[in-house]
Amino acid sequence: MAGQKEEILGCDFEVRGKLPKEAFELFAVVQANTLGLRGFITQVSEEKFKGRLEGEGKVIDAFKKFILAASEFVQAIKEFIIKNLKVIKEYTYKTFEIKVERK
Repeated sequence: MAGQKEEILGCDFEVRGKLPKEAFELFAVVQANTLGLRGFITQVSEEKFKGRLEGEGKVIDAFKKFILAASEFVQAIKEFIIKNLKVIKEYTYKTFEIKVERK
């Protein structure tokens, strides 16, 4: 229906592959912010990034497609997994950012 507000979804995501840390994180931040997504990305191991996405379902899907289609990373990405996708009442993040994993 016209004027009906899209539900806000929240999910966790993981990207596996041999990716250059800074370049990939910055790319993800630019894509997420361009799409209007909120959340974060962090590198948890040499071949794994994880994070949180909050936004409309079709926008989360668009983000996944952008990441998987990124020509500079497409050879390096082994998989992109979305987990725990559910409707949330409100955003818990103001923007999409790089989070530094505390060791």
